[in-house]
Amino acid sequence: MHRLHNTVKNFEWGSTDAIPAILGTVPDGTPCAELWLGAHPVSPSRLEVGNTHTQAPLERHNRLGGQATTGNVATEAGPRLGPNLIEYLAGDPEGLLGHDSLDSFGARLPFLLKVLSASKALSIQVHPNREQARAGFAAEEAAGPALDAPDRNFKDASAKPELIYALTDFHALTGFRPRKAVRATFERMLSQPLTPASLDVLGAIIGALKSFSESKALSRAVEIILSDPRTPGLVDEVAVHGLDELPAGHISRSGSAVDPAQTFCELVTDYPHDPGALVGLMLNRVHLQPGEALTMDAGVLHAYLFGTGIEIMASSDNVVRGGLTSKHVDIEQLSAITDFHSGAPRMVEPDRTGMLLGPTDDFALQALRCPRMTTVERRGAAIALCTAGTVTLSSLGSTLTLERGQSAFIAANEPTVTADGHGDLFVGTTGLNSGAAGR
Repeated sequence: MHRLHNTVKNFEWGSTDAIPAILGTVPDGTPCAELWLGAHPVSPSRLEVGNTHTQAPLERHNRLGGQATTGNVATEAGPRLGPNLIEYLAGDPEGLLGHDSLDSFGARLPFLLKVLSASKALSIQVHPNREQARAGFAAEEAAGPALDAPDRNFKDASAKPELIYALTDFHALTGFRPRKAVRATFERMLSQPLTPASLDVLGAIIGALKSFSESKALSRAVEIILSDPRTPGLVDEVAVHGLDELPAGHISRSGSAVDPAQTFCELVTDYPHDPGALVGLMLNRVHLQPGEALTMDAGVLHAYLFGTGIEIMASSDNVVRGGLTSKHVDIEQLSAITDFHSGAPRMVEPDRTGMLLGPTDDFALQALRCPRMTTVERRGAAIALCTAGTVTLSSLGSTLTLERGQSAFIAANEPTVTADGHGDLFVGTTGLNSGAAGR
């Protein structure tokens, strides 16, 4: 078991206080959007050196040509940092990741664990499945743009399903609402004093929602919203005039935890003129209570609105955006990989061990609240994060105590690990059905 040091991402949509509160640091007004724990190439976690848990593995890492430290030698005020997790895993992939994980995903950690805290909406986005990711990555590699090019969609050849576990009240948009509800929402705008240009756009959207099969209708409506240059004008006019709130039973509210008028108002406040505000009206709105979880497979159009949660996902950076952003929006690629069928959000319930499963075997999340000698369920390697209180991890006489904000990497070949304490512990691992803990 090895204590980790992780990276905070300062994206502009992040809250300023939630992640600092977990880490026990003083907020300075900087947005702290995400805390990354894992072996993603952009920001891999670092191992702490100089304790009995890490010394032997690090010596083996050094014999294999790795560097025990990479310029981050701590002062008296802090620990010394050793290799990053990618370098460390390269020293013994089968022992550290497990045979089944190595066979299924190769010599890499297949998941990325995060704390996510949003004070305003993230972009509307969708992620490819494995086949789409492989094809898209190969095509963009052949075309030649750099991996960090602003118009690049595919940064790797992996899918990116996700799961979010709410630590606070958490609001999200996910998947399409029923077509009749979407159409009724847009028809509410017809009573407003819109300009002829905006009426034309609105009429085209409503016409598409009336004229085709459900999936084709939703696809065509999104295409009109994102491609018509007059859409920002429609957004502005609807924002000025507003939408009258309707009772909970009205058809236009189907699939939404709040009146879509409220969703629209929130989105245009955060992103004025953005056509994505209209796309957001087409999606289910979910209000997660603390302790509830939601998962999204490839192809599901979604956006997180606000709140703090534990997120786990396949370790990929493939994102195709559909609005609420200043970044690249690729309408053609969005249409190609989005599932335009309506459906209820996919909520996830934990099993008796606290394990929550995603839509693929890339990841699983175990949520342990005040564990009392509870077995840490692992299916290969794992990363544990303490978000409150204190939890002690034990394995064959070795112990590692995690306080609020601290985390640890647990190798697949570590004997059975138990958690004990008064605190909250979240454990990310693979979702493989085979490969028992300790393998």
